[in-house]
Amino acid sequence: MENRSDDLTATLRHPPLDASIEPPRHSLWSLFRVVLSRSAVSWGGLALMAQLEQHYVEREAQLTPAAFSDLVALAWMVPGPVGCNVAVQLGHAIRGRSGAWVAGVASVLPFFALMTLFAIFYRTPLVHAVASRTLLNHFSVVLGMLIGVTWYRQTRALVRGRLEWAAALLACIALAIATSGGAYVAILCVAFGAGWLASPAQSIPLAIGMTRSDVWLLAALAALIAVFALPLPYPLESVLLWPRLAGAGMTLFGGGFSALPVLKTLFVTPAIGVTNDDFTLAFSLSPLSPGPLLNVVPFFGYLVDGWLGALVATLALFVPSGCLVVLAQRHLHRMKANPRFEHAMRVLRAGTTAFLAIAVWHIAVRVPLQPAYFATATFAALCFGKFKLPAYAVYAAVGTACGLWLAYG
Repeated sequence: MENRSDDLTATLRHPPLDASIEPPRHSLWSLFRVVLSRSAVSWGGLALMAQLEQHYVEREAQLTPAAFSDLVALAWMVPGPVGCNVAVQLGHAIRGRSGAWVAGVASVLPFFALMTLFAIFYRTPLVHAVASRTLLNHFSVVLGMLIGVTWYRQTRALVRGRLEWAAALLACIALAIATSGGAYVAILCVAFGAGWLASPAQSIPLAIGMTRSDVWLLAALAALIAVFALPLPYPLESVLLWPRLAGAGMTLFGGGFSALPVLKTLFVTPAIGVTNDDFTLAFSLSPLSPGPLLNVVPFFGYLVDGWLGALVATLALFVPSGCLVVLAQRHLHRMKANPRFEHAMRVLRAGTTAFLAIAVWHIAVRVPLQPAYFATATFAALCFGKFKLPAYAVYAAVGTACGLWLAYG
């Protein structure tokens, strides 16, 4: 019994990164219940990560603080929703592949159900009557300021050197004139390549041993990216929508708001049929729902193809990134130890700040230049930037003020 306790303590201090090593046993039902309950009350990926750390590191000591910080660092290095990527890795560290699937499903289920339910009621005449053009414009202004404050904070944290500033500015210019998914893929590839070539460190081979299944997984992900990047004839846009969405998910770094221009390229087209109003309202209300800001995907999926569309859209966006983060987890130490790779990732993350800037631009050009919207923008900027109020409180205040104005103004 004493030897078994010593072995378990050693495992917790140095959690395994290789799937072939058996992690500490933990009930799958308990894992599902904890992650589900934390995801249901977490607004944004950062909140979910904080609650998972509090439970599994501080309360149950399933992982050490250093091990959990490694999970968070890797989640930022790969594309996709950061909070869900951390949950998937946590499940993998505790119960292997089955734990990764259970934790991933539990982290997605709350916002999937809520946003799909909202999409159902969105089709009713009552919602269309309430969602007037004035209210949509005010909500768009709040969303734009929320993204703008996020862009400001990310720029201060990620964009520092000349090369990083050049990557961010050039990416903004390229995104402003981009009309296809290929431009987004090209921007990320160029930013990563520039960071790799400009690294002051000497060339060190990135030696990563791959199994045959790993190679097949990477090939499948590369094929999805190619489907998203290549221009397609009009009929194939709807036929290949879900594979293209999966490929688009492989280009999303730096948080959910960076997805706005990418997802707009996919869904707001004549072939798919999602309107600009549908798209803007979904992103405006995404901070009101638990989960990462990519919780809008089930909403769009339902508008396209009902319940089946909501389910397939969610799987298409979240499963590939979850598979990739589990694969990368086994090689985390080798990647972090390579200075050229780390420098390339810094430039890549600097380039992704352009997605936020362009998202603000897309919103700003559609809002009329009227004093009421400037007042809303000023109010939202103060709430988010200075007072750090939650998004739902700002939306509630603006919605109430707008309703009173429409009723009595």
